[in-house]
Amino acid sequence: MSSDGGFPGVRGLFKGRGFPGTVKFSRKGASPSEGEEQQQQQQPPRHVDPRDPVAAGIAGLSVESRPMESISSTSAPPPSAASSRGARPSSGSSAGDASRRTSSADEGGGGAGGGGGGAQQQGGAEQQDGVEVTQLRSMSSTRVAKFMRLLDEQVVDLEALRELSWSGIPPSLRPMCWRLLLGYLPPNRERRMQILTRKRREYRDLVPDYYEQAASGLDQSGEELGALRQVAVDVPRTAPGVAFFHDPQVQKSLERILYIWGLRHPASGYVQGINDLVTPFMCTFMGEHMQGPLEGWSLDGLPESQLLDVEADCYWCLCKLLDGIQDHYTYAQPGIQRCVFHTQELIRRVEEPLAAHLEAEGLQFIQFAFRWVNCLLLREVPFPLAIRLWDTYLSEGSQLKDFLGYTLAAFLLSWSSQLQQLEFQELIMFLQKPPTADWCEKDIELVLSRAYMWRASFKGASSHFS
Repeated sequence: MSSDGGFPGVRGLFKGRGFPGTVKFSRKGASPSEGEEQQQQQQPPRHVDPRDPVAAGIAGLSVESRPMESISSTSAPPPSAASSRGARPSSGSSAGDASRRTSSADEGGGGAGGGGGGAQQQGGAEQQDGVEVTQLRSMSSTRVAKFMRLLDEQVVDLEALRELSWSGIPPSLRPMCWRLLLGYLPPNRERRMQILTRKRREYRDLVPDYYEQAASGLDQSGEELGALRQVAVDVPRTAPGVAFFHDPQVQKSLERILYIWGLRHPASGYVQGINDLVTPFMCTFMGEHMQGPLEGWSLDGLPESQLLDVEADCYWCLCKLLDGIQDHYTYAQPGIQRCVFHTQELIRRVEEPLAAHLEAEGLQFIQFAFRWVNCLLLREVPFPLAIRLWDTYLSEGSQLKDFLGYTLAAFLLSWSSQLQQLEFQELIMFLQKPPTADWCEKDIELVLSRAYMWRASFKGASSHFS
């Protein structure tokens, strides 16, 4: 990396403009008018209880008081004016940003509004469960209003939702946005509850047919019992730094999800690493039933029916995600091999000195990047930032496989100069545990910005990676 922060291999591609700290996909628009801010009154479908906040939210109804005002372990708290998840924020509401944002003038600056658990002041910068949240552009009042306008439509414009979600989703709206982005729920509001009810019922039928029969040990092949044992070994290792995932009920849910998925997808079966991919879904959907920071969550008092609903949503969303990257987990994992190769070739193009140094030290990309791809960087960044990263992943849709290589390259080049000073053993230790503990959202957005710019520059230039 040069002294000005650029990479020599691509400096010419972006002559006259530097790498942005954020990528702004959302269209610039005026603040919502007073008329737009009035919540449209709707009659609830007969099968939806308007007092159930989660069901009413999915059906698109207005609810005065809803859970998950904040999941402070996944991002900053939502704006105080929008603490009711079904209410449209007023144009004068303050954003949940911890300080005035300096890089998003068109996104609506915010004050320090929005109360939420887990926030504290450290050294003048607000901390959200140990993660700095001074630049949460996903929480600006204008962005929240844009999301609300999109989600209030009778038929959601999915392309517009992808553009807006790419740069981060407000935590209170994340569950609905993820369900829509993955295609788990349809954009047509009138069909959502019908489909959601059917899919949850289908999953409940799968549990006794697959998992409970296997757990009993009756009429199961050795291969199926071996798969169940492997899942049972991996689940306790999932998200080691997040206590919530060590709750026995949560682990049992993870075990059921993973075993059933593996049995129903014999082309790959369950593979170590898939267990990590469930955690963002579990955290996001469970947050609809929880209050306060993730560290304080408890399932005590949560009805079993709600836990099974969350479990079903996680299962079907995992299916949708893995449908697009299943060759990451088939025999020999060719999808991961291609992604690692893509990353290596991109580094050679944009930062040849680093590529040469790694080669001189005898370090192969597969030695560190395999886990990066296998777990989609979930283990390389703090969990709250991983949730933010997944906003972009899910917004990419079918382009995620292509985008991953650029993301990994941008992530690696965060330490280009430092890595060029290290020897083989030091490189291995560094890259197996990258120093991201102090990262905040702007660091993730810088990685995503570079990845986006490089993809735009190399698009169609497949010869560079062959």
